[in-house]
Amino acid sequence: MSESWADVVDSENNTASGSTTQNSHNTASGSTKPSRPAYVPPHLRNKQPSSVPVPPSPANDRVGYNGPPSASRWAPPGGYRADAGRPRGTGGGWNNRSGGWDRREREVNPFENADAEPEPAFTEQDNTGINFDAYEDIPIETSGDNVPPSVNTFAEIDLGEALNLNIRRCKYVKPTPVQRHAIPILLAGRDLMACAQTGSGKTAAFCFPIISGIMKDQHVLQRPRGSRTVYPLAVILSPTRELASQIHDEAKKFSYQTGVKVVVAYGGTPINQQLRELERGVDILVATPGRLNDLLERARVSMQMIRFLALDEADRMLDMGFEPQIRKIVEQMDMPPRGVRQTLLFSATFPREIQRLAADFLANYIFLAVGRVGSSTDLIVQRVEFVLDSDKRSHLMDLLHAQRENGIQGKQALTLVFVETKRGADSLENWLCINGFPATSIHGDRSQQ
Repeated sequence: MSESWADVVDSENNTASGSTTQNSHNTASGSTKPSRPAYVPPHLRNKQPSSVPVPPSPANDRVGYNGPPSASRWAPPGGYRADAGRPRGTGGGWNNRSGGWDRREREVNPFENADAEPEPAFTEQDNTGINFDAYEDIPIETSGDNVPPSVNTFAEIDLGEALNLNIRRCKYVKPTPVQRHAIPILLAGRDLMACAQTGSGKTAAFCFPIISGIMKDQHVLQRPRGSRTVYPLAVILSPTRELASQIHDEAKKFSYQTGVKVVVAYGGTPINQQLRELERGVDILVATPGRLNDLLERARVSMQMIRFLALDEADRMLDMGFEPQIRKIVEQMDMPPRGVRQTLLFSATFPREIQRLAADFLANYIFLAVGRVGSSTDLIVQRVEFVLDSDKRSHLMDLLHAQRENGIQGKQALTLVFVETKRGADSLENWLCINGFPATSIHGDRSQQ
């Protein structure tokens, strides 16, 4: 009887090592027929046998069919993820809230090593970066019926334990003026039109109530499943992809381990990856108007379950000509009407177009103005100097050297330089790097990464 190649190799290995193999079943039955040795792959033949038993492979060991993969030379060093075989339409993906995989176990920690140290209480932390104490003297104006009272600390607000923990991880100690007034208004279920400058804490002001509201109702709401259309509970519109990405990053921190899934969608990049992210489940969709319109026309996103609609920097969206697209999203799709959904309109100015949007989109809303609407912030010193074109680079170098010498010890001084052309940006980047100042350029011909 001819032997296979595997039998020949195994017999040689067993002979060389002096080991013998005997089948206990055949011995018990009195059979003298030798048993066929198990096939050992070439890369494992010279290894010492392990004392740890190897579990049997499942009947179907292909990745993506509900089972963990069997040992494979193509497997990554750490093995496959436990959720690699999660089927579509089950668990947390595809907007199913009952059972299935747990998002919190597979979330990437946006705080890195922040969890290694115990989290202090709100009152024991120190602010880093922005001096929020300087906001105390900013004038606040509110108008509307039955305006909820403001708060002085985050501890006074019932946002939920998981969200409060993330606020402490972000080292947010004292709410900014827009947060002190806007968060209680939104937690009370009121529509809000807020005018506040960039950098005043608007992102947290509307993200905290949205995440808290979804956390309270996420186990009650039942969304359709089984189709390729997703049903977010909140939509945050922003004018540019950079701002949308920034809001997404902040919202991911705030929603860490809360069970609330945040996805971003913007134009200028391939849509396929964003579609895959949406199919994994979405509660809060951060998007630019153009890309969101595209997703709605493809029937990949539905506004049917929207509970929160937020427009950040609405005045810029109007300046960029997005008003027709915004009105189409809000008024012509299947979004719940005003009064049923909660609408949040944030703007740095209050022109007539914004007033018209507020009247059309908001119901019994409260108007909140932080600082002097339409003016520049008092926290920035502005200085204008006239410099000849031939002297601009040398003047810039003088400013950079002065900043480096007078900067805070141990902290890198950061500078943002605006130029007129893409070629000028690349040229200035190269010149700064040659002169010992690390620099990079950002313009339309370069990828954002």
